[in-house]
Amino acid sequence: MKNFYIVARSNSITHETNIKLVKEYLESKGAKCTVDSCYLPDNVDSIINVPDNTDCVITVGGDGTVVRIAHSIVPDNIPIIGLNCGHLGYLCDMNPDNIEHCLDMLLTDSHKLENRMMLEGGISGIDNETYTALNDVVVRSTDAGSSVITLTVKVNGIKLYSHDCDGLIMSTPTGSTAYNLSANGPIVSPHAGCIILTPINPHTLNSRSIILAVNDEVDINIEGRRDEDLESAYVIFDGIKRLTLNKGQILKVKRSSKTTRMVMLENVNFLERIRVRMQEI
Repeated sequence: MKNFYIVARSNSITHETNIKLVKEYLESKGAKCTVDSCYLPDNVDSIINVPDNTDCVITVGGDGTVVRIAHSIVPDNIPIIGLNCGHLGYLCDMNPDNIEHCLDMLLTDSHKLENRMMLEGGISGIDNETYTALNDVVVRSTDAGSSVITLTVKVNGIKLYSHDCDGLIMSTPTGSTAYNLSANGPIVSPHAGCIILTPINPHTLNSRSIILAVNDEVDINIEGRRDEDLESAYVIFDGIKRLTLNKGQILKVKRSSKTTRMVMLENVNFLERIRVRMQEI
């Protein structure tokens, strides 16, 4: 790799310092390095102008930064590597203590590339537009914490269950260590092919996370708790894109044909990575 593009979540002093270290080191080794001067925007629809000849995108921030940039560059299929300046950094192989070592591995092509599965979904009858998610698609009550919603879930057209709950998380293996983990969902190896369903605060004693096959298709609709209810829920893709699901509409989610290419530097087993990250909490 010789052409790099750096984008950060913000212009904090920590981020600026690490961007400078990365840029200066890469350029000292003869590589070309472009820095996004506008930083990473909150809006998933914003355009990030990555140069055509970019070999790798380096994100500076945390896992959220990796997820946000993934949405913008998926069509270009450019590999991503994260420099963790945040908290756990499950998706980041670089940290401020190993920058030069990691950059050397990139420059000498001593790395692996992994294709991480994504989800895609949309609300039927709403412009037939679909959206992607690297981590998860979350259905959440518009009045979470004050009232619950009744969600009916079908898999491949067959009813799975109806739950009174605050919402539901549909996660990829990559996203199993994100919101899914906080909701007591299972940790799944990113190399597995599956879709994880985890209810959020279900009002039942027998509700559990369910792991579906990778090619299963999930339909979700709201069942009104009373005939006069006009209930609705938010549908949130990776915490970025938000839609509104109303009673009578159906949210359809399945595996996307698109993937996110992740650069993997360290020869660390997934379980070893989890063990180390958990000890840092």
